[in-house]
Amino acid sequence: MRLRSFLAGLIGGAVAAVLVVLVLVLVLGLGTVEKTVVREVPAGPVATVAPGPGATLTPQEIYRRLSPGVVMILARFDGGIGPFGVPGSSESLGTGFVVDEEGYILTNAHVVDQQGLRAKDVTVVFNKGGAETQRVQGKLVGVDVSSDVAVIKVDPDEAELHPLPLGDSDKVVVGEPVVAIGNPLGFDFSITAGIVSAVGRSLEAPNGRIIPNGIQTDAAINQGNSGGPLINGRGEVIGINEQIASQSGGNEGL
Repeated sequence: MRLRSFLAGLIGGAVAAVLVVLVLVLVLGLGTVEKTVVREVPAGPVATVAPGPGATLTPQEIYRRLSPGVVMILARFDGGIGPFGVPGSSESLGTGFVVDEEGYILTNAHVVDQQGLRAKDVTVVFNKGGAETQRVQGKLVGVDVSSDVAVIKVDPDEAELHPLPLGDSDKVVVGEPVVAIGNPLGFDFSITAGIVSAVGRSLEAPNGRIIPNGIQTDAAINQGNSGGPLINGRGEVIGINEQIASQSGGNEGL
């Protein structure tokens, strides 16, 4: 399914058509089931070149090529009353990825929006290689709670941007390899691997709306992966890791 106008309303049509998928992971007992919902969002030209038709990259190659374009999102919320009547605040940690050289980044709406309360401050952390990172102030451009997608923008002069290649989710087939890169449980810039387990699944958005046409995967995903990319064997983004539903609160197979 393609929704060409999805992000146009969020960022004023500054980007062109790009496929984005929302991923739901269900961990039931010892098994893992993940659902992904297709959304097409606009994005500008992508700098990274994907391999030729039929080529499959190893997880090591995918991580080396694409991890510089994956970011950690730290969102701070003001609101509520803490102990002794002092105004309280809270923080949210998630993942995002760069979609163009103008500094636009995609993540999940629930990373930067908590039941209608928007993040007051957004920090974007870039992976510089090894243990080196760079923190940049981000601006929340738009949020669509019904599809659980948000757009953040950073100043392109403040960070070295590595836009990720975006694939066609209509061409996803059961059994093809996929990887997820993100910040599960705060373990920054981690990679997990799996396969596409099924297609045609559904998930529930934060506001209760049902998002259809999902892709199921068994790649391990935990809290903190939200908003990060699901990547096929060609090194193309086909999904956004969206949420977890499990008895223990996560997929412990990191």
